[in-house]
Amino acid sequence: MFSAFGRGSPSLEPDDVSMMQTLVKNHCLTNAIDPDSEEARDAARELLKWFQGGVTDMSRLQELLASHT
Repeated sequence: MFSAFGRGSPSLEPDDVSMMQTLVKNHCLTNAIDPDSEEARDAARELLKWFQGGVTDMSRLQELLASHT
C-alpha cells in the first residue's frame, strides 16, 4: 500500500517524530522563520523525505536542514 516510500524505509516512531519536531523548531528559531509558515512546513517535508531515504541520525538531519536554507 505504501510502496511509494520503498520497502527499506525506516518506520516513523514517536521518538522520531519528536526529534523532527525539535529539529524544525530549532531551525525556525535559528533562521527567524514563523513555525506556522510554508517555509517551516517545507523544512518538515524535507526532513521526512531524508528520513524515509534512510538518514536517521539527528546530527546529519540537522546538517542537511541547515544546508537546505
